[in-house]
Amino acid sequence: MRAPRVLLDALLVNRRPTGVGRSILELTRALAERDRGLDFLVATTTPEMFAFLEGVPRWRVVTCPGARGGVLRKALYTQFALPGLCRRLGADILHSLQFVAPLRLSCPSVVTVHDLAWQLFPDTVEQPRRTYYRLLVPPTLRRAHTVVTNSAATATDVGTLHPAAADRIQVTPFGTPSWVWESPGAGEPPTAAVGERPRFLFVGTMEPRKNLEGLLTAYEVLLARTRAAGGREADCPALHFVGGAGWRDSLLRRRISDLRERGHLAVEDYCEPAVLWERYRSALALVFPSVHEGFGFPILEAMAAGLPVLTANRGAMAEVAGDAAQLVDPDDAEDLADGLAALAVDGDLRGRLRTQGFAQARIWQWERTADATVAVYRQVLDQAATG
Repeated sequence: MRAPRVLLDALLVNRRPTGVGRSILELTRALAERDRGLDFLVATTTPEMFAFLEGVPRWRVVTCPGARGGVLRKALYTQFALPGLCRRLGADILHSLQFVAPLRLSCPSVVTVHDLAWQLFPDTVEQPRRTYYRLLVPPTLRRAHTVVTNSAATATDVGTLHPAAADRIQVTPFGTPSWVWESPGAGEPPTAAVGERPRFLFVGTMEPRKNLEGLLTAYEVLLARTRAAGGREADCPALHFVGGAGWRDSLLRRRISDLRERGHLAVEDYCEPAVLWERYRSALALVFPSVHEGFGFPILEAMAAGLPVLTANRGAMAEVAGDAAQLVDPDDAEDLADGLAALAVDGDLRGRLRTQGFAQARIWQWERTADATVAVYRQVLDQAATG
């Protein structure tokens, strides 16, 4: 008798994965670290991203060239080609890791919901993707055997906005990105660069949901307070943004340009892990005041690097950070400026957050995610077997 087969829909993973794509890779690695008593198939358009599975018993990567392309191409492939692939491969479960599953499917589906920003903050999600989610996520959640979420905060959002799915939600919390623990000095205090101007670091795509306009407004408040107290603007820590350009950012670009010309802001594209690690290790604090996140990897990356964190006092960000971060209201520029000021001048606060951050980053483990996910698969298989 063959082992049950789980097909992982990893079509969203590209050659430069961020957010959702990174979580899919992390989960796959954690699942493959030991024999789970299941056979796994990975459907992807970028098989090279799953090279780590080569030679791993009970794992097979299936290339899906028909899904290459934009949102529409993936949507069409998911709805019309993926069901046939499940049948041909003899899948007993399809785990759709990208919000959306085929609406007609011959086996039970497990669906991961990473966040509901498209509903809660629709203006922060670009139109093609927002429409895609609006049309396909609700029916997916109605039909899914089990809905899994990356945090308790996301589970609450799903249960509130999609009550029909509330009794089918399971939380499989994500973990601290594994690459940070392989980096030099992880879990150790960094050595401050002598003579350099301290920097507040932001890491992420420069898009509306990240609240960078709110951050710049708070930073201008901090500069104004410094001038009013008789100090120089240069006495304030500078800003350093690391991340790719987003969308609807014309006003943001103008504000960034002004602060760059005044010597207060540096902007850098996405970095390779080794370079990003150096940015974490050399900054004064991470500032991550998003209006909404499904999880928040930069929070845990920074904590593992020994970097104090400022983030929003809501949702998954507060859940992930716990008591180990400076929590602020992301909609209140004065409160955000107060948080920046505290981190700028209070060395004891930074030291406390650094110590607590190390411990917090170790709580979130991908092994736990994998174990919880396999428990979901077992439950689905048992229920399917009993009718």
